[in-house]
Amino acid sequence: MGRRKSTAKKESKWFVALYIRLSKEDGHDVSLSVENQKQALLHYFENSEEDLKLIDIYIDDGRTGTDSDRFDFQRMLKDIEDKKVNCVIVKDLSRLSRNYAEAGLYLEQFFVENDVRFISLSLPALDSYLRPDEIGSLATAMQNIMNDDFCRQTSIKIRGIFNIKRDEGLFIGAFAPYGYLKDPENKYHLIVDENTADTVRDIFRWFLSGESKMGIAKKLNDLGILNPSEYKKSIGLNYRNPNDVHKATYWSMRTIDMILKNQMYIGDMVQGKGKIKSYKIHKHVPVPEEEWFIVPGTHEPIITSETFYKAQELLKRDTKVANNSHKLYLFSGLLRCADCGKAMHRATTGDYVYYSCRTYKERSKKACTKHTIREDRLEKAVLKAINTQLALVEDIEIMIKEIENAPSTKKVFERLNKAFEQKEKEIYKINLIRDGLYTDWKSGDITKDDYIRLRKSYDEQLEELKNSLVKLKEEINAFNGDLQLGTPYFQFFKKYQQVDKLERGLLLELIDTIYIYEGNQIEIKFKFADQQKHILALIKEYQKTKTKKFDL
Repeated sequence: MGRRKSTAKKESKWFVALYIRLSKEDGHDVSLSVENQKQALLHYFENSEEDLKLIDIYIDDGRTGTDSDRFDFQRMLKDIEDKKVNCVIVKDLSRLSRNYAEAGLYLEQFFVENDVRFISLSLPALDSYLRPDEIGSLATAMQNIMNDDFCRQTSIKIRGIFNIKRDEGLFIGAFAPYGYLKDPENKYHLIVDENTADTVRDIFRWFLSGESKMGIAKKLNDLGILNPSEYKKSIGLNYRNPNDVHKATYWSMRTIDMILKNQMYIGDMVQGKGKIKSYKIHKHVPVPEEEWFIVPGTHEPIITSETFYKAQELLKRDTKVANNSHKLYLFSGLLRCADCGKAMHRATTGDYVYYSCRTYKERSKKACTKHTIREDRLEKAVLKAINTQLALVEDIEIMIKEIENAPSTKKVFERLNKAFEQKEKEIYKINLIRDGLYTDWKSGDITKDDYIRLRKSYDEQLEELKNSLVKLKEEINAFNGDLQLGTPYFQFFKKYQQVDKLERGLLLELIDTIYIYEGNQIEIKFKFADQQKHILALIKEYQKTKTKKFDL
């Protein structure tokens, strides 16, 4: 008698994870809402005739499917590895992942290695236990590719929309920079936050007066002022800084540096400083400054442009902080050895402070010489040089006023313009003759040697005329703009009359570099030195021009 075949259904025990994911890339598809996904999954679970046990519902709301960096997804993977879960159910395949490579990794490797049953209710309907061949089918692969490409296209569209808004100067950041708030009537516009704007102004003022970045941070912490992250949280914003691994609640040198470098504080919209590598790799990388989106004058400034750019100059300098004071030395970043060009070393000997060449001091006494100068003597020399410079600017101003008011000025200007027009006519005439030489040669009117000789002669005349034209143009421009009292050169120096004491802010504003020579000799390179030289040359040229005769 043969054995009877058992018709009893073989039972399986499945420890189930219901996984739900929703992100902005899913748009307004109501069927993909967290609640609708949950309802569909629970309906399937509760109506299944199989022996299913619910372990947990894992929900990643607002998380993209292009990578696996999702909190509940990672928690589910951990439960799988710990053998708590052996069945994963999703509403559709895109909920698991929209990354083609990662979807294949989980479906064909991770779940298989960990004996996990995978069920997708739709798009496509999959069950790796009942229909295992479908997991590796072309239809499943094509759906994964479509899910991936959906994200790629969405990323391109969103990036394009964002770039249009950036180009128009509309603020698209999640949070306004410290010192500003999003306008409640227009989320793309920034308004000054009066609660924090004064702190921004203080940071720039302290920095320009000689405080170091670390010193400013310490001062703010001592005053009990909330740092930008904590302030955002205190006004109810759901702010989280992914770069802040230590969850710091205090001001840092890095925070001060970021504020000092932020051009937004002068009213310019600056965006696009960074980007993600791709729609799949969400690593944030910096973008070259020439590719930033900068739109001037989009919102109210907190500080002046002059203050901001003065701070940028100071940030570029190689500065050293005075021990235990968080103050910058008076000449920090300004002194250079006149021979090797390196910064000067500062040291105290007895009651005096000395500067000497850093190359000589720290590298080799054969590489350069000492270039020693005492700080108090340096201060006296620099103070005298600054007052001499200010007096010179005043003398130049007087000379320009005389030029502007002189009756002969208009006549000189007219003569220059007439001479310029005449030179242009001569150039046009010679060009016509020169261009006709080739035809004369080919027609036999002149020989080849005559053609070469005449062409060379006319070329020389043209070169001479063009040089004269350039010089005349420079002289005309001098009258039109360079010899004007409203130029940046005069605005820059006219703030000061007589200086009695050196201050760091004053030095940074007036001086570019101080070169130290042997024998206590110094050379000061003032800002706008080239413009001054140019103006003096124009004044000298004008004085010649008053009596100059032009060949017309």
